[in-house]
Amino acid sequence: MNKLGFYIENTTVRWLREALRQVKPPVILIHAQDRGLLRDIRRELSPDSFIIGRLFKTPQQQHFWLDSGEPERYGREFAEEIINYDFQLAKEVGENGRLLIDAWMSLNEAIRGPASFPGYEVDDEFRRRADAYDRFMVAFKERLDEEGLEAVAFNFAAGNFTKPEHYLDWFPRTLEAYTYLGFHEYGWPALKPGPGVHTAALYYRTCMEGIRQQYGDKFKVIMTEAGLTMAYGNPQNPDEGWLNTREPLTEEQYWQSLLWYNNEMLKDPYVMGACLFEVGHAGKWVTFRHLGEDNQGNPILLMNRIEALNDIPGPPEPPEPPEPPSGDIYERTAALVDALTRERDRIAEVPALADEVELALAPLAGPAGAAIETEMLAHNLRTRVNQISATLTQLEDHPDIPAETLQRMQQEADLVAQQLDALAPRIARVEAAGRDVQTVAQAFPAQKRAAQQTPGLLTQVESLLERAQRLQSDLPGGEFTPPPGVQDIRDQMPHHPTKTWPSRTLNQIEIIVVHHTVTSSQIDPIALARAIIARRDLPGLPYHFLVQGDGSGFWTESLETALGQTLKDDINRTGVAVALAGNFTNNPPPEAQLDTAAAIIAQLVKTYNLNVEEDIIGRSEVDPVASPGRQWLQGARYKFTLLEKVRALL
Repeated sequence: MNKLGFYIENTTVRWLREALRQVKPPVILIHAQDRGLLRDIRRELSPDSFIIGRLFKTPQQQHFWLDSGEPERYGREFAEEIINYDFQLAKEVGENGRLLIDAWMSLNEAIRGPASFPGYEVDDEFRRRADAYDRFMVAFKERLDEEGLEAVAFNFAAGNFTKPEHYLDWFPRTLEAYTYLGFHEYGWPALKPGPGVHTAALYYRTCMEGIRQQYGDKFKVIMTEAGLTMAYGNPQNPDEGWLNTREPLTEEQYWQSLLWYNNEMLKDPYVMGACLFEVGHAGKWVTFRHLGEDNQGNPILLMNRIEALNDIPGPPEPPEPPEPPSGDIYERTAALVDALTRERDRIAEVPALADEVELALAPLAGPAGAAIETEMLAHNLRTRVNQISATLTQLEDHPDIPAETLQRMQQEADLVAQQLDALAPRIARVEAAGRDVQTVAQAFPAQKRAAQQTPGLLTQVESLLERAQRLQSDLPGGEFTPPPGVQDIRDQMPHHPTKTWPSRTLNQIEIIVVHHTVTSSQIDPIALARAIIARRDLPGLPYHFLVQGDGSGFWTESLETALGQTLKDDINRTGVAVALAGNFTNNPPPEAQLDTAAAIIAQLVKTYNLNVEEDIIGRSEVDPVASPGRQWLQGARYKFTLLEKVRALL
């Protein structure tokens, strides 16, 4: 099932109509300027697409409206402009009985959001503009409603509004009035969270969980912009897409982001789709293109990949509420993960095996053909010898040819015939082998084509594996599984010869405590444990997890040990210690280190049903110490950065 749609600014891009007909995107955002294309979409290109119209307004115009003191007036005037635009395009009905445009976008990235302010401490300008935009959107929708038209709210810049309360607190009127909500989600160099990745992907889910708790199932969500831009999380970079000239991505790299994002959207029935920026590209947005050729002149085949998603069944209807966890659900889930892992590895080997067969067949093609030709030559030679023998017999009584000459020639012909008879079995075997090789070679192209299609099958299996792993990690009270890339070295860790940490049960885990080691950022966990045992006479390393500066993560101690990580016994008994290697008095941890720490913490939160807001603390919040560094709550305030990364993974 496909939820990847199109953002169309330029309707004259080559191959656009073909792409619409091929993919039939679930959602389309279009700069309203081409009535002919809209009619063709409704008639036959993609009749069932949910189409959002956008009437462009400059940031200066938007700010003027919000700062005017009369946002309701300008909200209605903007709606009036849309209603009368291009001879009332907004009210035209297509041949299939639907409006050419299903809903109209309000303003675009009109105000910055709380997440763009340090510590979410918004200023007076934000408060004024947020209130004005709330009133503007309601007036905008009310005027459209009078004409039977729909509107799409919000459409804020990616990563600006990241919590439910950012919407619930600042836009209560809009949430009461609207059905369709627009979000922008970008990342770089991928959408899926991971080391070295900046991403706003899935903030919509975090926000909608809180919004839906208060308002129920009334909303439909569209990502009115989505994709990859170098500028996200890296403001010094240009706002350029996956085909930029500085750090271009391959089509496969970009596709993996889109495939992951599609699979995530499929988990949320209220999501209608994401408009990929830009399928109909224009001007400075050429590096975001999805049609035509890449930077090397190779054809971009993303439409073929997206079309193939339509052949994959969507998620089943939500199951009935499950029974309380049974003892074998964990075993069945683990078995499913193992089976899918083996299948993934087996399928991944197929293209390489096909290449090996092709490589092995290549040098055999010539000898195989030569073997068949040798048999044919031998056959022809035998026929010729038989013909000569028959001729010699006829010439035996010829008066002009001496008898001894005829006899000698007959003997030579007989000798050649005997030699051919002796070679006949070998020639037959060579000929048969040659034909076998040719048969395999002729059949191989079909097998090769099948092997070339395994990436699609591999993608589906990997998607299933990811879902199974998510299920495994989401099982309440289940066994903790370290995130990908985090090494389990518990069996390698040194311990005191006589001292041991107290034990506990896993259901006692209630809190996560973050530390810093005040060592080199690349300290080896085994070396650190030896030093602590020798110098501080402790039973072992007082951290369950250690994350190095480059993002390398290690699971160092069993979660069933109550480590002496703080001065408070109750925290030690219920806490999980996550240590960041380094000293963060003056500078925060690097991005890669925070990414891995967030992955570990998110997995702990899911496994032990913890609360992100309340159950993740720094040691300095319970003990009079500096750890995890002054930058935890001051300066860079990296606690809030870490918590945002954790939320994005849940």
